[in-house]
Amino acid sequence: MQQARSRRAFGTSAAAGQQSSNDSGAAGKKAGTPDTPQPAGTTKRSLTFAIGGILALLGVTSYTLLRQPSGVPVEVATQSKPTPSSTQTALESVATKRSDALKKLDSLTNKERREEAKRLGLLTAEEVNAVLHAKENSWFIEPVAGGSRLRVDTNQVSSNDPLEDYLAWTTLSSNATNRHMFSVFDGHAGYLCAEQLAARMGPMLDKSLEVIAQLAELKKGIKKPEFEAGDKALVKTIRQIEREAGLNWDHVPLALTATFINMDYELVTGALAEFRKQQQLMRMDELLGPAVSGSCGLVAVVDTEAKEVVVANTGDSRALLGVRLKNGTWKAVRLSQDQTADNANELARMAREHPREDSVIHRGRVLGGLMPTRAFGDCRYKWPLEAQQDLFPILYSRGHRYATTPPNYVTPPYVTARPVIVKHMLSDDDKFIVIASDGLYDQLSDAEVIGSVSQWYEAHQTGASTLTTEDDNAATHLIRVALSTDQSGRRSDTYIRRLLAIPPPHSRRFRDDISVTIVTLNAE
Repeated sequence: MQQARSRRAFGTSAAAGQQSSNDSGAAGKKAGTPDTPQPAGTTKRSLTFAIGGILALLGVTSYTLLRQPSGVPVEVATQSKPTPSSTQTALESVATKRSDALKKLDSLTNKERREEAKRLGLLTAEEVNAVLHAKENSWFIEPVAGGSRLRVDTNQVSSNDPLEDYLAWTTLSSNATNRHMFSVFDGHAGYLCAEQLAARMGPMLDKSLEVIAQLAELKKGIKKPEFEAGDKALVKTIRQIEREAGLNWDHVPLALTATFINMDYELVTGALAEFRKQQQLMRMDELLGPAVSGSCGLVAVVDTEAKEVVVANTGDSRALLGVRLKNGTWKAVRLSQDQTADNANELARMAREHPREDSVIHRGRVLGGLMPTRAFGDCRYKWPLEAQQDLFPILYSRGHRYATTPPNYVTPPYVTARPVIVKHMLSDDDKFIVIASDGLYDQLSDAEVIGSVSQWYEAHQTGASTLTTEDDNAATHLIRVALSTDQSGRRSDTYIRRLLAIPPPHSRRFRDDISVTIVTLNAE
């Protein structure tokens, strides 16, 4: 089983090629350039949590709010619970300790910071628990006739401030009520792109499935569909994909592929066209901010009636299947492949698409900057040079630090959002699915991830009285293990207490944002 790509150790610098010369301390950034300050005119993540707190006081316990630049909340159906006063006190203590540490680290050189990080005061066990439990959620999805029950556990622990990852879940309504979408969007160069994906991916996927069903009826001569004006782009993309493939796709893989392609078109090309049409500077950040930002995206569609899971992946988030074999041991099965320069298939694709450019992959990154070879947004790797020259100086002056043209920019686009699809038929041996951003896999190998979750799984089975875990939430248990595991693979409570004490942005030298969804299958 593949080992974790890299574990960040105290007192060590980032691996070669993982950090640009002008990086102020964040190792392994996907975008390879400094953190993006908040652009003028954008709202803050705190709005989401403030609204969530109000809803909790009103007794509303089933929601997730994902905001768009317009400020309109989008419901994606997870659960929340009020924060106990003891937990809130512990979180305030963590904030104070990190603030004091930030003042100290900001006054030091990069080399001195690495050494000072080893001397920072540890968080208490109570403070660690408060951080780990702050964003955890668990709920069950009850089936309708023909399906099976699912348990869902989610959690996020940030390293960036604000957190650049988003999780989203929804039940898809097109022709199936036992079909559910689970997704992670790992943002880079800010959170604006990931935020849009989380808010819009579910509705567009539903629309794609609806359009495909209508086209299927048209092929059979059953009914001539009446598409809405906004569906024309999806129809065009779906028909183009079918022509390129030369065969009839299953509906879900086709819908996922079309949705990813069209979503990126809207964020990058459509937004550019809309801004040029309107020429309103006051809407520049709203329209073009998500295009300058970027995000990986992984979407898993679990159909409990058809007993299948289909995973679409763009970037380096990862989905794993936990399989319990007949002899009682566990096996990790990948449901996605990381799309980076470490992937031989991706290297070959990039060489085919840019045959006369030796530097298309430089230092293990696209044009020396971007880690994933597929991503949403990232217009600096997609827009024509003329558009970049026209708009990047303005965007940069408005706080978008990634609005710069990469070197050796000759034949764009260099990055695509078209996903790689994996379809798997579920069996009784398949027990759970882990969906996570790459921050988890920086800390643990596939086998370690499945091994950790299997411990939680067995401890929570009926009659498993001899097994216990500290956390009731499977995602929290997994993140605790990940952040307690050092570079040598040793697990230590001291390690997580020190790791979580380091404030952002300096924490990025040692860990990334971690976002995890665990779907337990047949959760009776």
